[in-house]
Amino acid sequence: MDHVLYNGAKDGNFDILNNQKDQLHVQVTPNHNTVLHVAAQFRNDSSFVHDILGMQPSLLCRVNSRGETALHIAARQGHQKVVKALIEYADQAPVQDVERGDIEVNKHTLIRMTNEDGDMALHEAVRHNHHEVVEVLTMEDLHFTHSNNNAEETPLYLAAERNYCRVVEQILTCSSPGYTGPDGRTALHAAVIRRCQECSENLYDKKPAQIKEADINAWTPFHYAARFDLHSFVTYILEKDTHVAYLVADKDDKKTALHISTSFGSLNVMKKILEQCPDSWEMVDGRGQNILHTAVGSKEEEIIQFISEQPWFISLVNQKDADGNTPLHIYASSSDFKLPSCMKRHEVDINAFNKEKMTPLDVAIYNNISGTNESYPDEQLESVGATPGWRNIISRRKNEIMRITTASGEKSEVESDVRKTADTHLIVAALIATVTFAAGFTVPGGYDGNEGDKTLEGTPILLRKAAFKTFVISDNVAMICSTCAIFLHFIASAYANKVRVLNHIAYASFLILISMGATVIAFITGLYTVLIPSMGLAAISCIIGCLSFPLYFFLLRNLYVSYMRGRTHEKKVRVSFLFVAADHV
Repeated sequence: MDHVLYNGAKDGNFDILNNQKDQLHVQVTPNHNTVLHVAAQFRNDSSFVHDILGMQPSLLCRVNSRGETALHIAARQGHQKVVKALIEYADQAPVQDVERGDIEVNKHTLIRMTNEDGDMALHEAVRHNHHEVVEVLTMEDLHFTHSNNNAEETPLYLAAERNYCRVVEQILTCSSPGYTGPDGRTALHAAVIRRCQECSENLYDKKPAQIKEADINAWTPFHYAARFDLHSFVTYILEKDTHVAYLVADKDDKKTALHISTSFGSLNVMKKILEQCPDSWEMVDGRGQNILHTAVGSKEEEIIQFISEQPWFISLVNQKDADGNTPLHIYASSSDFKLPSCMKRHEVDINAFNKEKMTPLDVAIYNNISGTNESYPDEQLESVGATPGWRNIISRRKNEIMRITTASGEKSEVESDVRKTADTHLIVAALIATVTFAAGFTVPGGYDGNEGDKTLEGTPILLRKAAFKTFVISDNVAMICSTCAIFLHFIASAYANKVRVLNHIAYASFLILISMGATVIAFITGLYTVLIPSMGLAAISCIIGCLSFPLYFFLLRNLYVSYMRGRTHEKKVRVSFLFVAADHV
């Protein structure tokens, strides 16, 4: 496009355009934007738009390289006056769309035109939250069912997904807006997932049937409300329709909203569902598991405690799933999870057999032998009187041998790393303990040998100096922490449980880090104490010594980041010895 013409369109200079009005239909930018596109993008001037269309009406429906009309661009920019002017012109003087085969373009045709992404002007206005433009576009075409774009999004779905409540409310004034979105979801799915109470209620009130429509995962909006603990919305829905609480997700093990709220620890939602649907606790999922199976499998202790307080607890705790497992069997195959106190009650069948002829204790022992369980539920089960089943000793032993053989390579590698790490820790701790022990009796400045004052004889000369006191305290800290680390390694060698061993090593690592820092402080303060007469040298020595702390922090930070990212299995194994305590608290 000629630069003078382009600037004239951008700046709203009618005279420049009028001088080249014969060229308006052929002058385009690299993206095939006409002067009308340019004016719609940069100016919110309705009279200027009318002037351009007065000179060249065919520009109304001309599209650029992305299939966009000037209305698309004006809607995206939020230029309400331009949007109104374009629609009014199309309504008053319909034009022929030569590019589409001489089709007559009126205001409805213009509003419904789509670009190469399948977006109408309304999609663009919604996407950029231009409520005033949305109001104009919807009021001019109230009875049109809005279409999905190429991403399967309707304007209403876009607004709900972005929590644009005013826009949602405006689109709902249309007689039949499109509710659908990608992955089989509706606008109500989107509003619930975005946890917007206002949008969710408005959408439900307009079309209640949405609450029962399932997406490709077979989850309804009510399932998502249970997932995200939307207590207020769940209450709002159940007051109108309790049937939704019994809907199952066919493609997700036939879970109900109660199972989902249990799995994700949504206690308030769970209570509300049980209040409105008191018999819903009886429902099981596709694997035959009740809500207590789910709670134990998800390690939701608060949920387990709540269930244990209900009169139907005993009916659930001894109920078997499709594999014959009770909730106690599920617990036995878990890790890092203490036996809930409610499962120690005498009504609980602690020696129930599943379809593999295994009791909960059998499962716990088997998993522990196989290396899949890093906790010790077997010990906790034994403490409440659980016993092995002994029903399939031979076949079970064969399976154990096969699984142990498969996992032996990886286990031996990990155990070797543990031993190497422990040896390194012991050497470091022993060196620090030796050095700090010696420093405690060879204090800087020496001892007072003055025989005149018996109270001071044999005491450190620099006893009253603040730096010396800091030296003594830090030396003590380093000595005690290093010896405690050595003791922890000694205790760890008595355990057979891997988690306990790793925990002791982790705590020892933490103590060694403290002792290393305290040793550096002791060195700095001790050196400063004897160099006080030369203050410059003493200051330089302190500064050099203190520089080690930022270095330690930087190295530890990189180590921690490497562990969290889990770049390789080897890094995870080695770094976990230092940080595993945090994972087992």
